[in-house]
Amino acid sequence: MRTMSNVAKAVGAQGRHKEAEELLRQCLEVQKTLLGDTHPSTLLTMNDVANAVVQQGRYKEAEELFCQCLEVQKSVLGDTHPSTLLTMSNVANAVRKQGRHKEAEELLRQCLEVQKTLLGDTHPSTLLTM
Repeated sequence: MRTMSNVAKAVGAQGRHKEAEELLRQCLEVQKTLLGDTHPSTLLTMNDVANAVVQQGRYKEAEELFCQCLEVQKSVLGDTHPSTLLTMSNVANAVRKQGRHKEAEELLRQCLEVQKTLLGDTHPSTLLTM
């Protein structure tokens, strides 16, 4: 599964985002079957699918995928897990790309506050969110 995911990322890096999305969706279905919907690898691939969708300019669909992933991550990993925070940031990016800047700002501020508390003001993840 990881190999298929890596191939998909390599394909996406070449600008072939639709093909990458298709490969990632195949990988996601296998992971859901073998690992379950809440396994960290499944959630990571769900994020990757959403990112491939972002690359194609389908921001509303990407937002929905990120939000599905975020909901599971919050219940399984908690609100302060790094993967949860990354997905929250991805939701904000998809929202921003749709022109909903105020909503994106609010999401990023929530993410930033948790990062500052957990990681400190100078951690690379905190600085990236700023």
